[in-house]
This record gives sequence, C-alpha cells and structure tokens, in this order.
Amino acid sequence: MSKKLLAILLLILFSLTGCTKPYESGYIPYIAEFGPNETECHSFYHYISGDKKGNFSGLRRYDLITNDEQDIYIVEDSQNQSISNYYGDDNEVYFVVTTTLENNDESVLFHYELNSNEYETLFTTDGWIGVFRDLDTNKIKVTTKEQNYYIEDGCLQAADIPESTVKPLYAHDSSVKLTSTDGTVIEINKKYKNTDFTYTIGNSTGVITALSDYDTEKSGVSQNFIIEDDKIFGIVQITKGKGGITPTNYIESGDLKKELLVCLDYKTGESEVLYNTKNKSTRIIGYSNNKVYLLKNQKVICKNLSDGNEKEIYTISYDGDGQFVFYWIGSNLVIYDHDNYQVIANIQT
Repeated sequence: MSKKLLAILLLILFSLTGCTKPYESGYIPYIAEFGPNETECHSFYHYISGDKKGNFSGLRRYDLITNDEQDIYIVEDSQNQSISNYYGDDNEVYFVVTTTLENNDESVLFHYELNSNEYETLFTTDGWIGVFRDLDTNKIKVTTKEQNYYIEDGCLQAADIPESTVKPLYAHDSSVKLTSTDGTVIEINKKYKNTDFTYTIGNSTGVITALSDYDTEKSGVSQNFIIEDDKIFGIVQITKGKGGITPTNYIESGDLKKELLVCLDYKTGESEVLYNTKNKSTRIIGYSNNKVYLLKNQKVICKNLSDGNEKEIYTISYDGDGQFVFYWIGSNLVIYDHDNYQVIANIQT
C-alpha cells in the first residue's frame, strides 16, 4: 500500500471515529461542578502533588480574578501525612490533615481565615474526617465515624445526619435529586441494563421518553442536572459499561459512545434531546440558558441552541497528559489537570 493511500485511509478513519487525547490515567475528562451556575466565588482550591496511593502533600488556592496561586498548607512529613479533604470559599477554608500512625490514622480538622492568615485547630479524631457543603442545607458538613456536625458561626454543632450508603464503583442503579424554587423535589433514576430513565415526584413516576430511542442500557444518571424555569436539563452519557454504571470520572476513552443534552418538563412530562454529540470526539461540558458548552478538538465552544450559532471562546494549548476536570464557578470555567495538580485554564464565559 502506498504512503499516500495509507494517509488518506487514516484521515477517513479519524473523521469517522474522532480523535481523543490520550490521558495518563486512561480516563476521559469529566465535569466536577456543573454550570455555568450562580456560585459567587473567585477561589479555586486544589491539592498539591501527591502519589498513586492518593496522598496529597499540600493545599493551594487559585484566585480566579488575578490568576495568582497561594499555598494554604504544606504537610511537614509527606511520607506519613496527607491533606485528605477540604472545603473553601473567598473568606475561609476548612481542611483535614491525616497522619498515618503505627496502628491507626489520626485526622485533624483545621480552619484557615484568608484575611487574617490565621490557622485554628477545630478537633482531632482517630480515623477519617469528611468536610464539604451540604447541598440540602447549604451548611458546611463535617462527618466522622462517631459523630456528624454542621459548622455554624465558626463553631461545630453536633447533628443527627442520616448515614449515606456507600455504593460499589460500578453500581447497578443511579439517581439524582433536584429541588425547584417552589420546593418540589424531583428524583431521576436509571438502573443498569434498563432502558428507561424515570423521574419521580411524590408518589408519581414517569418515563423520560426522549431517551427511549437511544442505546442507554448501560448508561446512568450523574450529578450534571439542573432546573431552569420548571424544566430539568442534564447530560446523559451513552457508554459501553463494565458490569455496572460507570461513574463520570472513571469512563475510559474506548467506553464512551456519545453524549446527549436532555430536557424534561417535569410538570407536563414532555421531554426532548436538545443536543446530540453523535460521537465521542465532541464533549458536552456545560449548559445554561439555552447555551450548551462543548469541547471539540481542544477548543471550548459555546453553541446557542436558539439559532445554532457557535462561538469559540478558548483554545487549550497544553501538552500535559493528565485527566482534565471541568469546574464551573459562577460563569468561570476552570480546567484542571487532575493527575498533575495544575490549573490549565481559567475562562470567563
């Protein structure tokens, strides 16, 4: 076969299948925070360095306005200590330092105030500590194996918080709960090897029929769903599956077929697919107000679904091979290299 003919065949092959960037971890990019959203914050926190065991030697803050970075905390003994959890905003950050001891682990919850540059030790316990913002109460939640807390006015308040069920990595069911401005709770569910995506409001259950014609047996529901004007919008990934529903951050390049942006009017039951990538080379990385954000050929594109117009808003120039993670903080899109602990882009959309 001549070199010219081989080149033509390869070009045809790439145009049909799409060319995806090879990531060191083997997993495709994913959305960690869906958006654009209404979050008012110009701080992005991330780990510093680390190892394959998941140990992180420090915590860093990236300023979305100045693009400056600030080291919040560096552990003293990187062989036995690790930052294991954190939650922060423009004023403060809570983080956990875990020390590996001979018989068990010891975790310390710290509080750091950005304006005063002061650290405070809140408490120490054996085992693990989790810290994050509870989406239902909008409070900072702290969990341990003995007791759960909310942080209110800078103080820990003991709370009776139902234990969450830990699912296996490739679970056979998936769900997401959304609450509308009038308090209506809508739950979307999808079971492995079942083609129906269902939604439940109170005692009433319906089927999202717009997804019924797609190969969704091995697909599931992620957290990438929002409510706008009594309608639900979300991303559905059509995947091959690995004996269960694959989490969005563990999908390998060869397992993704395409992505769909679906809309459900939960009051009427009507649904439609607003955008279909048709292949894996185009990714849906955000949605808001009838605009879908796409990643195509290392370009971030905003597509207006009303008139079909597309606008290129950023070109990614990066040679690293780490897994990309997309964080929407308000109208800012942060692209982060998960494997190399580096902010790749801070895009004001």
